[in-house]
Amino acid sequence: MLYTVLKSLLLPPGGIILLLVLAFLLVRGVLGRVILFVALVALTLMSLPDVAARLMAGLETYPAVAVNGSLPGDVQGILILGAGRYEHAPEYGADTLDHLSLMRLRYGAYLHRATRLPVYVSAGSPGAKPALGRLMANALKDDYGIEVAGVEDRSQTTWENAQRSAAMLKADGIGRVLLVTSAWHMPRAMDAFERFEVPVYAAPTGFVSRSVPGAKDAVTDYLPSMSALRNSYYAVHEYLGRAWYQVRETVADPDLRPVPGG
Repeated sequence: MLYTVLKSLLLPPGGIILLLVLAFLLVRGVLGRVILFVALVALTLMSLPDVAARLMAGLETYPAVAVNGSLPGDVQGILILGAGRYEHAPEYGADTLDHLSLMRLRYGAYLHRATRLPVYVSAGSPGAKPALGRLMANALKDDYGIEVAGVEDRSQTTWENAQRSAAMLKADGIGRVLLVTSAWHMPRAMDAFERFEVPVYAAPTGFVSRSVPGAKDAVTDYLPSMSALRNSYYAVHEYLGRAWYQVRETVADPDLRPVPGG
């Protein structure tokens, strides 16, 4: 336990937090101390697993799917949303999928094997070739032996995922789909797809919050860690993203209104 505590305090972000504490004690001037104090508190809180889990709990509101007959009878397909790419991967000699995309892809493959429903993928890549959607389709075929039914590879945001996938699914006569994405990303994704009138059933993966059955508190929940800082970043990003969508919709941006058939 002592080793775990020392490692958490010396390695980033713990070591950086200790340096900020030292800077706060040494700096002179009220303004400098206030700025340092705010930075110290923000970094410390966002680095704590317990805080990150609580932030995530407010986002992970959709339960895991049980594939043993509890799915709606009108589900006709599976739609997997991409996340990011691992660029210039030396071990592969090319770009491939990052850990979040792989997590979603694996769960989509699992659902396909359990339901035999056709699989669709949606993800673009600003200025990068091949597009993320194509990388996802290739990985499903090469690694899981699954031929995708359709690829949407131009979207760059969650909103565009919904807008462009709507046209793809409609062209194939697909109604309700299982929507696969990270549990903390699901509320924003569901909002976007509902606004484009795409019938979806949430199929989240990659749960983080302590609301997951079986999760227990531990001393490490209150020690800084990089994984907690990363999860806090994802959570804050989602909260801001949902707020931004609300703001844009409030000002009636015509680009955000559902377009029939597109």
